[in-house]
Amino acid sequence: MAGTNTHTDRTAEFLKWPDLADVDLLRALVETERRRLDAAMRAAVAEAERRGLAADTGYRDTADLLTDLLRISAQEARRRIEYAIPQPRSRPRKVWRVLAAAS
Repeated sequence: MAGTNTHTDRTAEFLKWPDLADVDLLRALVETERRRLDAAMRAAVAEAERRGLAADTGYRDTADLLTDLLRISAQEARRRIEYAIPQPRSRPRKVWRVLAAAS
């Protein structure tokens, strides 16, 4: 089916644990572990940013800290920070006009 959400498909598939082939169960184990680690990394990066840990430990910013500590590229460090700390979306002008008219 076109446009189907693969994650939703996999989740539904994983609900049928006894019916999974061994290879699919192995994939499920790896994917679940990766997601758990991704969530932990996001939380740790967000907390380091919140605390200002980079400045406290002599780094210019969190990207420099992650680059040195984790031995990753600066681009990957920035990606992880952006992933951990999503930027708030600004409201469309139309919403602001509605809010202004309501007050």
